[in-house]
Amino acid sequence: MNKKTDLRVLRTNQSIRKAFYELIQEKGYEAITIQDIADRAMINRNTFYLHYQDKPDLLDRCVEELLEEIKNAIVQCPISMRPFSISTLETVMQTILEHISHNTSYYQAMLVGENKIYLFQSKMEKIIKDKLNEGWTSSQGKSTLKISKELLLEYLVSAFMGVIIWWIKNDLPLPVEEVSSQFSKIVAYGHFKAAGIAVEE
Repeated sequence: MNKKTDLRVLRTNQSIRKAFYELIQEKGYEAITIQDIADRAMINRNTFYLHYQDKPDLLDRCVEELLEEIKNAIVQCPISMRPFSISTLETVMQTILEHISHNTSYYQAMLVGENKIYLFQSKMEKIIKDKLNEGWTSSQGKSTLKISKELLLEYLVSAFMGVIIWWIKNDLPLPVEEVSSQFSKIVAYGHFKAAGIAVEE
């Protein structure tokens, strides 16, 4: 009996979240009402309140759980910037994209379009930045970077997020492995050299 109840609760919760993500894309977070969510999930308002306190609670829990999943996905990725290995960024990017590919509709709602959730994007950027920074803090010896580490981190994070958002926005146009490989080569060799474009001094 408990197992049946747990499954029913799980299905209801999934229906609520699916409805919520769809509505974010359609009308934006601010315009959504609890009744909208209940109607789309085919439940009554009382059932919604058995799962969540209110709309901000639903958003907070969706954001935190997605971010926790990203953290768990990349926590085991080996990373070092001294020396730098192309496979380092490739592995991190591939891990994130593989996770997103299993939850595409959620990330479309959170990261794409005029109704995206900016709070989610900024928190996801911090997770990626912390992971990349780990490559320096875990390495031995004094930094010999010729440019600001903070500037370099911001550049890498922006590149990461730009590629991820482009990939989601265009309905995953390239395989995960290809995107990850090309991205890491662009970062390692520079965009012109990676593309095979001659550059004059």
